[in-house]
Amino acid sequence: MATYHHIPPIATPLPVPVSALAFDPVSDVVWAGSNSGNVAAFTRRGLRSVPVRSVAFRVGDLPVSKIVVGENYVRAGCNRGMGFGTWGKGGMNKWFYHSDNRSVHTFTSSTTSSNVIGVSIVGPELLLVSPATGTVVRQCQVPSLITHMEFSHSSLISAGADGYLRNHDPRTGITRAAADSSVRAHPSGIQGLQVSGNFIFTIGLQSRQGRPFPDHLVKVFDARTMRALPPVPFSAGLLFSICVAVASTQGSVTIVDAANLSATPEFYQIDTNSYLTSLALSPTGAYMAFGDADGLIHLMTQVDEDGLVPFNGANGKAYEWPDTPAPLPDTEWTDSTPLNTIGMPHYTSQLLSSWSPNFVSSAPYYPPPQKIPSQILNTMKTNDNVAYATVPKELRGKRNVVATTQRKPNARFRSGKTKTSENEPETPVFDSGEEAPKIYRKVEIEYSKFGVEDFDFGFYNKTEYSGLETHILNSYTNSMLQAMHYSRPIRLLAKSHVAIDCNREHCLLCELGFVVRMLEDARGTNCQSSNFCKTVGVLAQASNSIDLIDYGRESNEVDHSHMIQSFHRFLIDHLSAEGNSFPHNPVLLKVPGYVPDSYNPAAAPITQLMGIDAKNRVTCVNCKAVRTKENVTHIIDLIYPRKTISNEIQPPSDFASILRDSLLRQMTHKATCQSCKQFGTFSSRRSIASKDLPPILALNACVSSDETLKIWMDKRNQTFLQPRVELQGQVEGEDDPEKATYELRAMIVEIVAVDKHSHLVAIVKVPEAEASSDYGSPWYLFNDFVVRNISEQEALSFPNKWKVPAVLHFERVDLRDVLDFSQLPVTLDAGILSRDTSISMNRDPNLIKHEPLRFDELPTPGTLVAIDAEFVSMQQEETEYRSDGTKKVIRPARLSLARVSVLRGDGPKQAVPFIDDHIHTSETIVDYLTEFSGIRFGDLDLVQSPYTLTPLKVVYKKLRLLVDSGCIFIGHGLSKDFRIINIFVPPDQVIDTVDLYFVKSRQRRLSLRFLSWFVLGEQIQTDTHDSIEDARSALDLYKAYHQFEEQGIFDAKLEELYKEGRQYNFKPPVVESATPAVPQALTNPFPLDMPLDAASLVKMFSSGHNTPTPLSMQLNMNTFLSNPNLNRNRGRDDSTPYSGHRFKNSRSFH
Repeated sequence: MATYHHIPPIATPLPVPVSALAFDPVSDVVWAGSNSGNVAAFTRRGLRSVPVRSVAFRVGDLPVSKIVVGENYVRAGCNRGMGFGTWGKGGMNKWFYHSDNRSVHTFTSSTTSSNVIGVSIVGPELLLVSPATGTVVRQCQVPSLITHMEFSHSSLISAGADGYLRNHDPRTGITRAAADSSVRAHPSGIQGLQVSGNFIFTIGLQSRQGRPFPDHLVKVFDARTMRALPPVPFSAGLLFSICVAVASTQGSVTIVDAANLSATPEFYQIDTNSYLTSLALSPTGAYMAFGDADGLIHLMTQVDEDGLVPFNGANGKAYEWPDTPAPLPDTEWTDSTPLNTIGMPHYTSQLLSSWSPNFVSSAPYYPPPQKIPSQILNTMKTNDNVAYATVPKELRGKRNVVATTQRKPNARFRSGKTKTSENEPETPVFDSGEEAPKIYRKVEIEYSKFGVEDFDFGFYNKTEYSGLETHILNSYTNSMLQAMHYSRPIRLLAKSHVAIDCNREHCLLCELGFVVRMLEDARGTNCQSSNFCKTVGVLAQASNSIDLIDYGRESNEVDHSHMIQSFHRFLIDHLSAEGNSFPHNPVLLKVPGYVPDSYNPAAAPITQLMGIDAKNRVTCVNCKAVRTKENVTHIIDLIYPRKTISNEIQPPSDFASILRDSLLRQMTHKATCQSCKQFGTFSSRRSIASKDLPPILALNACVSSDETLKIWMDKRNQTFLQPRVELQGQVEGEDDPEKATYELRAMIVEIVAVDKHSHLVAIVKVPEAEASSDYGSPWYLFNDFVVRNISEQEALSFPNKWKVPAVLHFERVDLRDVLDFSQLPVTLDAGILSRDTSISMNRDPNLIKHEPLRFDELPTPGTLVAIDAEFVSMQQEETEYRSDGTKKVIRPARLSLARVSVLRGDGPKQAVPFIDDHIHTSETIVDYLTEFSGIRFGDLDLVQSPYTLTPLKVVYKKLRLLVDSGCIFIGHGLSKDFRIINIFVPPDQVIDTVDLYFVKSRQRRLSLRFLSWFVLGEQIQTDTHDSIEDARSALDLYKAYHQFEEQGIFDAKLEELYKEGRQYNFKPPVVESATPAVPQALTNPFPLDMPLDAASLVKMFSSGHNTPTPLSMQLNMNTFLSNPNLNRNRGRDDSTPYSGHRFKNSRSFH
């Protein structure tokens, strides 16, 4: 090695530490980065002149950590900065990559043959970034934060904060799985890394007495085997390393010959008044540059003074000096100088002057000040131009209570509705094209003091197709449920599965069947899929698919597109397994010549509808040997054409071509050929005839980058996605002349907001709307509980990045009417109402209170039944408290059915229960609500429960059978009960006593407890609630109502009921003795042994003595209302007046 000597240093304009240095490989230039975040170029106008500063640009606010210079670019990044970028030699920025809330730690100096840059970000994660655009190509997790990394000729070498060197695959960034792919270089961290050929050089910290200490050895490793070689000693403290030159902060420099590591190193000393902060070696090794804390760049060279050469070692590109900016024009400013002589700056957003005047409301946002009342004006006194007046008694407490905003004609809550029927005015939105239209944006349920039942879902859905609510965990699956529901074959299959005896406790196909039945019956009324969402969580956790579980987090890191595509595959796999009744599966698609038997049974029904039964043709590239293997899949992942170089033929990028390539999917892999016995490359491709393509084609869009999303974007007013597509199969490597036509039926898209938060919507072609002429388009948008009719053009359009495709469903046109569903069961087995369905292992026969129906008692249309249910709490209410003392309900408490009792409504066994089931649950119960439900610990446990314990799905089937049979349900406050049970009952099959005993003008609904005491003369719910007792009371109230109506005295008695109810505060008096208190209105009480039927009650009420005598008892409502879980919409004590609007206030207490 030649000897280095000093030449004059370069002085930077400011005494700021030089944090990074790099020599230009093609010009006579040194690039320097400073602690202030600036990068500057220092060049010489002649070989003997001192370099001076020319171009400068800013990288960030922190010290520049690294500079990489190429032929026509400069790449730089800052310490712990939010990104790094590439600039031209003239200082113009080409791109800048930044990661939200995560700093970029380092990046590689060179690229690979695949032309990517390795980037380390805090996470810890490793990114592979395109050097041309700055976009992320690959992303993967790494074991430790990467502090340094470089590419070798075949690998990506990283140095972690844990002191390990790791070998990564340069194409994917994934750490190689071999045992020799990592080695621990320095116990306390690696401070520097360089790769030269097959050698890796590192400097770092050792551990001494538990503290980091500079390692005096430069470690050397073989990049091929990751094994240590003899180190190079260096004893001058903390090290900086570039290539094979090593320097300490005190100015000591050691130079090592990488080609001969056993040669004696050379030693030099830099004359600096501070300490060294950076080091660079020129491409030829002829120059070395050292930056110090005073802003000086010290230079050393091997070249003699008489033979100076450029920094890059040859006469390369001439450096282009920046043009001198033209002087600003001298404008003589006068009062008449026009303003347009002053140039406007470049702007990217609209100016204030360009905003539409419609943005300003015609009415003032704040109302005008109220007039001073005349009472105050008449008593006002003036002193020193200040008026004083005493506040009248009638105005006290009403001062400063002024509405700050105008009340909207229609509020979001039913209790806030006015009597007008005006529509809520649309908020003006000036769409820039980058933000989703209003109907696509995320909608949330707001909660008033009356709970979720008070929210006006009807305002958001004017159609006859029901939406789904969002306040449930895993409700991101709503869009998938809508897509499945409006696929007629899947809907019929799910409904038929409900009719069979499924033994699974958690079955997605059963829950899907219940949901589609509910959506069918609801006809525009909002529904919720709580049971389905709960089952998704249970099965996902059981299969360790935790990425499918919604934990209620609101983060822009949640990729809903990936989440729903993973759930799509998870759901179809489960539907296939759960619906498989091998070997007795029905044949849905008749194939000529195929007769199922025990040797060749039919596949699972969902596989017959969606399965792609193809053959993989695997060909050895060496010997051309071909073998085939069966391959069945339900979902196709779309594969997009890669970006081609200039001399390659551009592959077709239309949707049909991409779909066909993804279906046939040609792939290559390495393996040993069984024919030629050589390890070589194999090519595989799917082979499937057009006639064998499935009736339903399910696709995952797999849009994971901006490049693939651009393919979907509208171009020249033409949509990428078409309503119909023709697919051509391939047989034995030859294109099938026959084609299959598919029609788009449903699509799930991710809507990305401006703040990067996303959610999912379904765009569905509704079969029922195709046959109707009420709407111009059969396409509907299902944005949770928002449902809107949209045009086909809007459905297929992808105008901007806010709309990202995720899942698509197509139906094969020629098979739509060929599918045979006649073998599927359609009705539930009514015998379930006559069987004992208890699964309790410790049932007490003395506690059995019900008698199952006999076969001659099975329900028919119009059969009266009385019902009541009790619930337990599975999740506490999530509430946000604000600094001003107000609170907002984020997520309401989740209740679950714990007990349901159904009584005969007429006949010889009237009021005798035929269902009294406690519900078995495997979930954790957070509150049994014993005071209001009567449920105690152990009552729902399989081993401990002494009651009739039944699985939820079986109870649901019983109720579903009663609904389908046309039964009339009698109860008190049934809307909330049916809502929590998650079943929809048509309004004409519900008789609710909370509505029977109700007068709108009295503005309140009456509790079951008060009605039973006043009308029936019974004290109920004294200690806890009993569902049989409550259902029987509701039935008696219904019978009494009919008796009053027959005599024509019901209206008068109802007025009297409200009048006297105020005296008792609408609560029965507290019982202080064994004999329950009975109102004096019952002037002719019956003997204790006489049954109290409805006719007797009518007689008592019509006796003329209608005024109850006030009893000397304490009316105590505090105990009854102390628990907030009483808000169960049961029509019970409610002190809030009824609003009298066109929408009823449904709040009540149990």
